[in-house]
Amino acid sequence: MLVRLSPEDVHNCTLMGHDTVALCEMRGVPPRLENKNQTREEANALGFKAEFAVARLLGTNLPTVNVVTDGGIDLWFGDVSIDVKFTNKQSNGLIFDNEEKFKARLAVLVTPTDHDDVMNIVGWIGRKQFLHVAKVKDFGYGPRLVAVGHNLKRIESLWRRLHEWSPGEGKWETRKETCGER
Repeated sequence: MLVRLSPEDVHNCTLMGHDTVALCEMRGVPPRLENKNQTREEANALGFKAEFAVARLLGTNLPTVNVVTDGGIDLWFGDVSIDVKFTNKQSNGLIFDNEEKFKARLAVLVTPTDHDDVMNIVGWIGRKQFLHVAKVKDFGYGPRLVAVGHNLKRIESLWRRLHEWSPGEGKWETRKETCGER
């Protein structure tokens, strides 16, 4: 699903990308990104654009810059935690360094498009399902867990599940079908 960001969102994501890099540099944190095709600022701005696109689609609060860590959770929809993952190539799949890094209830994969203000929300997967289908792959910097695109559910199904659930029904876990946890 393609999601267009407003000029204000694009501007804020760019600023947040720069702020994140500046905060890391001030703290003496070495860059994680080693990519000749984009700067750390550009990479962080793209990550924020991915988070903004998912937040706009689902109607959650917008992401913020975190000084130390986000704890593996980028967004909340009620009591459902969401980790937004960005990759430049959809063929890379949804990647986590290891099982412990998947802290949220579910993850959403987002890729860029040819347009600076449009993000492609590829799909989503629950934590248990990810751990069931993920394969180990080494991209040249150590083994990672990867779930390829065909293992992800369409983002429309997540939107429907989140928006059809109402607080009057009780906690998310009381539903017959929980969010990716069948």
